[in-house]
Amino acid sequence: MKHFAIGLMSAAAIATTILLVRQQKEEDTKLPRLVPAGETQAPISLERIRELGL
Repeated sequence: MKHFAIGLMSAAAIATTILLVRQQKEEDTKLPRLVPAGETQAPISLERIRELGL
């Protein structure tokens, strides 16, 4: 019985770790991409400016 409880707790810990790693990866992909110093972003096209109403 003791071995079963230890195994069950280990499985729960592994599952929790996997879920936390997945969540962290999703948050990393949501961050905007930073532009290194000295580089510029691609210019916005005239069509895109019109779509935005600027």
